[in-house]
Amino acid sequence: MFIMAILVTLIFGSFSYMLLKFPDDFLKMSSFSEKFIKKSFFKKYVKFIGWWFLILVIGVWIIAILSLFE
Repeated sequence: MFIMAILVTLIFGSFSYMLLKFPDDFLKMSSFSEKFIKKSFFKKYVKFIGWWFLILVIGVWIIAILSLFE
């Protein structure tokens, strides 16, 4: 279970960091046009997805730790 937790952390943790720390750069790399990138809705959405990825990583680690006591 810990190997799975490490893999999820590496994949989703890196996406979460990128989405939360650099939302503007992430939107510049996307295929959206310039007029859509400037809207604050997309920045809020990107940060929202970043927080969900972070919650996913935390949840996987909680399950991995709880599986030790079963």
